[in-house]
Amino acid sequence: MTGSEPERSVRRGVAVLLVPLSLLLLQVQVVTGNLAGVVESPLPGISRAVGVVLLVAAGLYLVVSVGRQVAAAADTPF
Repeated sequence: MTGSEPERSVRRGVAVLLVPLSLLLLQVQVVTGNLAGVVESPLPGISRAVGVVLLVAAGLYLVVSVGRQVAAAADTPF
């Protein structure tokens, strides 16, 4: 393994873990809206915006990373 492979694995692992975290952030407004006594955030919608940004960034990174690896594997002879 070269030096970049463990780094790529760590980055992919972080991106995979960001997907469920971002989905939780997208659901915060829905869950807290149905709970009595929950204090509203002074910045409504910020969790949804952060969730969308994290989800798009993680998904895009995973697609590009896997695409590059597949393209590099296609160039190698058998």
